[in-house]
Amino acid sequence: MTVSNRYRHVLFDLDGTIYDSVEANLRPLLEVIKAQRPDTTETYESLLRFAGTPALSTLQQLGFKTEEFDSIIAQWFLHLKSYVQSVKMFDGVLQVIRCLKERGVSLGIITSRDRKDKDLLPYDLASVLPSELAPFFSLAIGCSDAERGKPYGDQIRLYMQKTGAAAEEILYVGDTLSDLACAEDAGVDFGLALWGSHIRHSVKCTHYFLSPWEIINAVSELEPQQMRWFSWAREIQAIGQIGLTYTKDGFDRERFIRLREIACQMLSAGFEESAQKITEAFCFDKGYITPKLDTRAAIFNDRGEILLVREAASGKWNMPGGWCDETQTVMSNVVKESREEAGMTVTPVKFIALVDRNRSNTPRYCYGVLKAFVECTAGEGEFVPNLETTERGWFAEDNLPLEELRLGTNTPTQIMMCFAAHKSKNWIPVVD
Repeated sequence: MTVSNRYRHVLFDLDGTIYDSVEANLRPLLEVIKAQRPDTTETYESLLRFAGTPALSTLQQLGFKTEEFDSIIAQWFLHLKSYVQSVKMFDGVLQVIRCLKERGVSLGIITSRDRKDKDLLPYDLASVLPSELAPFFSLAIGCSDAERGKPYGDQIRLYMQKTGAAAEEILYVGDTLSDLACAEDAGVDFGLALWGSHIRHSVKCTHYFLSPWEIINAVSELEPQQMRWFSWAREIQAIGQIGLTYTKDGFDRERFIRLREIACQMLSAGFEESAQKITEAFCFDKGYITPKLDTRAAIFNDRGEILLVREAASGKWNMPGGWCDETQTVMSNVVKESREEAGMTVTPVKFIALVDRNRSNTPRYCYGVLKAFVECTAGEGEFVPNLETTERGWFAEDNLPLEELRLGTNTPTQIMMCFAAHKSKNWIPVVD
């Protein structure tokens, strides 16, 4: 089965999604409002309703007159300069953008920033395409580039017009209600960037992202049509297996056996694998069908390098790990596998992620697998070649053996995610 991206285009909002800049934008605005209207009831919290709204629209909704706009914006930007240094990129966003680019996804920016303001502020704070993002994004569209800015979808439609992208190929990631409305108006899927969002009530979105790394999981799903076929076959097999577990009727037993046979034949055709091997893959699991659990240890040393082991059977490099034994927990299994495969005693310190293997690793399995990644600190122990592994080695982030990784157990994206978690002081675990 060919692995492909569910979305071929991912569009990002800038402020509040890529950059933690909402406070730096709104605090200066509040100072200007208070100077102009000392009796104002506006607060920073009340101004959050304008996060992601173009400047002119914000001033208009605040009741300023058109002839005041230029003066107010000049004062706003003057105050904003003292907040420039507080603007930072959210943790993990740049690494995710790099991974998406390497995956062949086309990247674009849809922002409420106005191209006309790019020379008014330093450090790319007003640029629709900041210099540090330029190598990754093919197109950036500001609010004045289209006939109407957010909440209308004109900017996304302009992106579609310029790139030839279809609506069903696009995912737009943003943090505000105007971003959501923009996506809905353009007819594209929307992912809410919860790490930067100030929305305080329930909204209906296609995706809800607690961490930027979850974007990759959404993008790397099977194509919708393939996903339906794959899910149907697995569901039919599950119904047959569960039925065989609980039925006491001989005729029903025959029907459930036949359901499993049909499911295996469907999966055999889709995976270009023999029905016998597909059947054998299912036979290891008895009773109520549930996903298997695979654990991986992200072991880091004092130099920030990650430990990988070379697998004896394939000759490929892996993070130490394997199936979670029935008598083990996730953490204890990570310790056990690290000792067996890397000859090292490790200490688990951070839970990184729990992901669906079939959304991210290849080749895909015809049964469900969840992968747990745990950061560990390196300990003592000498490596001795064994039946599972032939050597171990430390690798920096920019020196990974990318061509020699066993992609069924760890992808470059997953290893980069582990590096990002190791560097982050406030990591939010990624959970599919």
